Amino acid sequence: MAGLPDFMTNPNAVLNDKDHEWRYNRVPDYTKVNAAFEAEKSKEHPEGSLESLVSNLVKNWEKEVSYKLRADQIRTIDHTKYRFSVNGKEWHDVEDMLKIGTYNALIGDTELYKASESDFSDSHKLFKRCLRTFSWEVLEVYSGPPTVAFKWRHWGTMTGDLSVKLGNGKKLEAPASNEVVQTFGITVAKVNDKFEIEQLETFYDPNDLMKQLAKNKKTEEGEQAVQSSGSKCPFAA
Repeated sequence: MAGLPDFMTNPNAVLNDKDHEWRYNRVPDYTKVNAAFEAEKSKEHPEGSLESLVSNLVKNWEKEVSYKLRADQIRTIDHTKYRFSVNGKEWHDVEDMLKIGTYNALIGDTELYKASESDFSDSHKLFKRCLRTFSWEVLEVYSGPPTVAFKWRHWGTMTGDLSVKLGNGKKLEAPASNEVVQTFGITVAKVNDKFEIEQLETFYDPNDLMKQLAKNKKTEEGEQAVQSSGSKCPFAA
């Protein structure tokens, strides 16, 4: 669409940034992730709709903050203003996110996950080993630019075992359930006139996802199921 940056019209636009510095010295391969998304998504947003544009922006943002090494090469953000927070807690700037990773920034320290015990590499390996793919979709958009509020769904099939460091030598371990796990949330984004992200505020229950992954967690007495109470996010379906 004329007048819009490519990261608003193509969910994989930033993967064409071949001259940028990428983690692991290569552009990431999203072929499997994209295929799973198309097969499993619950919404079909028309091309050019507000939902489609917001989805493209967030998907490109995720690719950049997860895999680009240099903040100045991230095209989806306003470098002078960008900040990110979850559930009204501390703000992270782009350098923070590049250091700790998106999973640690999104989940933080909870009963079943300790971001403080995990670096960027550990967190990404954990979820890649645990989930066949981890897809994300926009469900509804409530307001347009410059303040964009939207509801989303994040899901995947647990095909690998879970192993999480909880500190003090403790670990949470759970065998693969081979079931779909999912979580829902609300994000409020502020963008500038170039559609670059200035601020992201996300609200959701990180414990909900971890409870589903730890459903069959192992204890000293053997295996004991953790009953998921469902999403506590007041906006969740």
